Amino acid sequence: MALKTFVKISNVSNLSDARYCAGMMVDILGFNIDSSTDTFVSEGDFGEITDWLAGIKFAGEFHNATIEQIKEGLKLYAVDFIEISNMDLVEATHLLGKPIIFRLSIESENELSNLKSNLSYLDELASMVLIKSSIEELYKELDNQICFYNGNLRLLKGYGIEADEKLAKYPGLEMEADPEERPGYKDYGQIMDILELIEDD
Repeated sequence: MALKTFVKISNVSNLSDARYCAGMMVDILGFNIDSSTDTFVSEGDFGEITDWLAGIKFAGEFHNATIEQIKEGLKLYAVDFIEISNMDLVEATHLLGKPIIFRLSIESENELSNLKSNLSYLDELASMVLIKSSIEELYKELDNQICFYNGNLRLLKGYGIEADEKLAKYPGLEMEADPEERPGYKDYGQIMDILELIEDD
């Protein structure tokens, strides 16, 4: 059964999350391919997880990578999307031939005021923009920007997500997976609550 809106789950690092999300018809699973971080997913683990799955897209999350590291990563990981957060790499990444998910952090009024111009720049270069923020005072305006945006990008709400049927009105949502407590044991928590809430009847 499909979901009422587009969903990406980031930071996937175990088969339990991957199989649950695939079964719930999530659109994209994101894997951290930055070896300098704690949630890095090795080439071997990525293969072991994704070999079990069908009908779902994968994103390589390259947030601290250089363009050369992204190129090397694409040789080792069979991903459908490249996720980056460095505006300076957008044009070079676009030339690699895979659709881009751009992670855009909005943590101040000044960054909010630049949102429209950044979306305009990304419009012909990226496929999606994942909007993140930890500043609750900005959430209402960010919601308005997402819901009334009329460009080519798919905008994903990645902040302030709580169990509410109104979530289905957004063009896309992004939630972050948690590490497994131990192999085969997983509490899906918020992800399960949200996915079940927006599951199509």
